[in-house]
Amino acid sequence: MAVAHNGILDNYLQLKRKLGSKHEFISETDTEVIVHLIEEHLLPGVPLEQAVIRATRELRGTYALVVTSIVEPQKIVAIRKGSPLVVGFGKGENFVSSDFQAFLPYTRKVLFLDDKEAVVITPNKINILSGSGKKISKDPIMLDVDLAVRDKNGFDFFMLKEIFDQPQAIISAMKQDRETLQKAATLVNNCRSVVFTACGSSRYASLIGRYMFSKIAHRFSDVITSSEFSYFGDAVDENTLVIAVSQSGETADVIEGIKEAQSRGAKVLSIINTFGSTLARMSDCTLYLNCGAEFAVAATKSFISQLVLLYLLSFSIAGRLEEAETELQHIAELLEENLRVNHYAIPKTAIKLANHDKFYYIARGINFAVAGEASLKLKEVAYVHSEGMSAGELKHGTLALIEEGSPVIAIAPCD
Repeated sequence: MAVAHNGILDNYLQLKRKLGSKHEFISETDTEVIVHLIEEHLLPGVPLEQAVIRATRELRGTYALVVTSIVEPQKIVAIRKGSPLVVGFGKGENFVSSDFQAFLPYTRKVLFLDDKEAVVITPNKINILSGSGKKISKDPIMLDVDLAVRDKNGFDFFMLKEIFDQPQAIISAMKQDRETLQKAATLVNNCRSVVFTACGSSRYASLIGRYMFSKIAHRFSDVITSSEFSYFGDAVDENTLVIAVSQSGETADVIEGIKEAQSRGAKVLSIINTFGSTLARMSDCTLYLNCGAEFAVAATKSFISQLVLLYLLSFSIAGRLEEAETELQHIAELLEENLRVNHYAIPKTAIKLANHDKFYYIARGINFAVAGEASLKLKEVAYVHSEGMSAGELKHGTLALIEEGSPVIAIAPCD
C-alpha cells in the first residue's frame, strides 16, 4: 500500500499506541499511522475505498489522502478533510492533486472535493462518495484559466520573473466585474464591523487595506492573524463582515477562522487567486487576483495584486472607482520603469550588505506594513534575521541592539 498525505494528524500518537501490538512502525511520522490504520480495515472482500473511509473516521486533524494498493492496482482512492483535493477529468487518464495547476496542461475539466468526500479513480471512471461511503452525484466544471507554463522567460529564478510580472499583474487585477466589486462594497457598507483575517504576506496586504479603508472609505477595520482568530470569535456576529485574504484560498488557519465566523452569522468576502478553492466556495462574495500561477514560494505578484483589489474596494466603497483605476494604471507604468532602472542597481547594494546577519526595516503609516513585508521577504529568501517595525518604536528596546554598521532600511518614499 502507498499513501500520500497532506495535513497534520492530532491523534496519531494515540492511534499508534492502539495499533502498536499488531503493527510494526519504522518511522515517527503521522502518515505511517494512516497506512497501518487502513490496513486494519482492509479485510478480505472490503473494497479499498470503504477501508479508507472507515479509517479516516478515526482520524483527528487535517488530511488530504491519496491511497493505492496492490490488492486493487488499477484504483486510486482519495479523501479530504481540511486540506484541498481536486480531481481532473482526462481522456483515458484521470488526475487528483491538491492544486489543479499540477494537471492543468492536460485538462481543464475539474471537480473540487468538499470535506469528508472521497473519490475513486480508475483510468476510465471517476466515482464520488460521501463520508458514509454512498455514491453521490457532483458535476465537474470547466476552468476558465490560462494554461500554466513553467517557464522562467530567461530569468534565473521564478521569483525574479514574477517580480517583473508585477506591472502586468496590476493591470490584470484591475479587470474586475463591476457588479461583483459593487457587491463587495455593499457588504462593507452594510455591516457594523469589518475584520480582515490573513497570514504572512496576505496579512501585510490586509494591514495596508486597513489604512486604505480608513483614509479613503472612512471605515474603521481590524486585522487579525488567522491563527489567532478564534481568540476574538466572541466579538463576531451577524453584523460583522470578515474579509479573508489568501493567495491559494486553501490556507488552513484562514479556513478555520471563517468556519467560526460563519457559525456566528458573519458574512464573508474573500480575496483570492485560485478559482474554485475552499474559500471561494465558502464565501458570500469573492474577488479574484487574476495574476496567474505563482510558482515561487515567496509572494510577489500575488501581494501586489491583493493591494490592487484592496485599493479598488476602498475607492468603490467611497464611490470613486474611476479615480482608483486611473491612478493604478499610472502606478503600473511607474513600476515598470522602476524595475528597469533598479534591475542592475539593487544587486550592487545587496553585495555590500551580504555579510550582515541582522536587518531592520522602519517606516510609518501605511508603509509600516511594507516594512513588515520587506522583513518577511528577507527571512524567506535570504534566511537572514530581520525586523520590520514602526519607526517610532525603534527607540523602545530595539535601538539597544543596533550597533555600528547595522543595516537599517527606512521606507520613506514621501520624505
